[in-house]
Amino acid sequence: MSTHDVTRRGGVPPITVRPGFAISATLVTVLLGALTLPATVPDRPAFAYLCGGLIGAVLLGAVLLAADLMRARAAARAGLTVVGITLSAAGSRLVIAPGGRRPAGRGTPGAVVDAPADGSAVDGRSASAIGGRTAGDGQERPVRGGGLRDMAPPTSADWPGDGRVPTGPTGPAGMLGGTDAQADAIRVEARLARAGLAVMAPAGAMLVMLGVFLPGGTTALAGQVALWVGTFALLLTFVEVLPSPRSAGGRLVADRVLRRTGSRVNAERAATRAGVISGWALIALGAAGVFVVGFVALWAVLLGWMALGASRLAQSQQRTSAALAGLRARDVMAPAAPTLSAWTTVDDALREVVLPSRQGVFGVADFEGGLAGVALLRDLAVVPMDDRGITRVNRVLVPLSAVATAAPDDELAELPARLVERPAAGCVVVIEPTADGSPRLVGTVGPAELGRAIETAPLRGQGIGPMRPGNLWR
Repeated sequence: MSTHDVTRRGGVPPITVRPGFAISATLVTVLLGALTLPATVPDRPAFAYLCGGLIGAVLLGAVLLAADLMRARAAARAGLTVVGITLSAAGSRLVIAPGGRRPAGRGTPGAVVDAPADGSAVDGRSASAIGGRTAGDGQERPVRGGGLRDMAPPTSADWPGDGRVPTGPTGPAGMLGGTDAQADAIRVEARLARAGLAVMAPAGAMLVMLGVFLPGGTTALAGQVALWVGTFALLLTFVEVLPSPRSAGGRLVADRVLRRTGSRVNAERAATRAGVISGWALIALGAAGVFVVGFVALWAVLLGWMALGASRLAQSQQRTSAALAGLRARDVMAPAAPTLSAWTTVDDALREVVLPSRQGVFGVADFEGGLAGVALLRDLAVVPMDDRGITRVNRVLVPLSAVATAAPDDELAELPARLVERPAAGCVVVIEPTADGSPRLVGTVGPAELGRAIETAPLRGQGIGPMRPGNLWR
């Protein structure tokens, strides 16, 4: 049965167990069987402690897996194609693949999912069984709560590793068929977040209650295992509920603001502001807790620092996207330098074209006249003097497949993400087709052009405030 059929009929998606999952389970078993249980339930056989540790590891994995199963069900109802669930060293990971276009479920009436052209998979991960945090695909980047992954964060253009639904060309804006799909993406993110929390929180609470009220004696060991696993699950739930741009709590905040205001921009700003507040609050509580409970409270400081850093980064991305809004590549690109021939020697290229042009990126034409790639000034300059007369330009060529490209009419806000994905040339190469259909270099957009567009944003009435982090608390 195909993955599409499994999710459509409400069946269980395929579950893959990676070797790393055994490492995670072993660490949990050792932590429970060798450290926690002997200290809390003494005078028991070593075999009993080992069995208790194994049961605890399996129980914790089952809770994480159940949360991802619920997310998979919510994703299928939202019209996403669920590939399966992977158990690895990072815990349980829900894998969502854009496998075609099909109607969404009851959660998103009228919405449809369209696969990205590259066919890449999108995934999210539930919290790590080792560290108590959601571990990342991590980038790729860290994930939280088994959501969906961003693949290129600079402009929120792709699937975030943090459980967010993509919002760019390969995300909901492109997958769901319009700008309103970015708002739909926030609703889908919130739906998946609720689905995961609806499993983690009750499961943790039930296990804690079982551990507290289970009679002592022969069942004391089982009670301690349930108490430990339940406490761990509640801790993960607490971390997920804390608002930040990459947490379930942040997605819930964004969804609530979206429902109240109808503005996706306001929803994203609210999530980042909530992340800044929660980050500072955790840092303050952790610092105070050091004097009350000891250095273990430094974990709260670490969590707060991570939430604060993610929120600051998201705020910077929002300001950048707002500053670049309305501009296209042709509006800011630097004119293309003269084209070099692939068979020209480096010495001739430097003397006749490169040095007189005073530019750093040059298109390279192949023997048929098409654009084969680009040559960089720095690569040409490092060719030894004695070899420049015999070395051809194609020996230092950066192929076009490794270069970030754009069309003149592409939105400027999309280009930073492409540059991060393919940074070989240090800029985005703007190309357009010639009469015979072959690509032609017409300009370049690099950090200098992007920076100039951001600096002049206030002159165009763009941006969401000063292009700086702001005050200490927002």
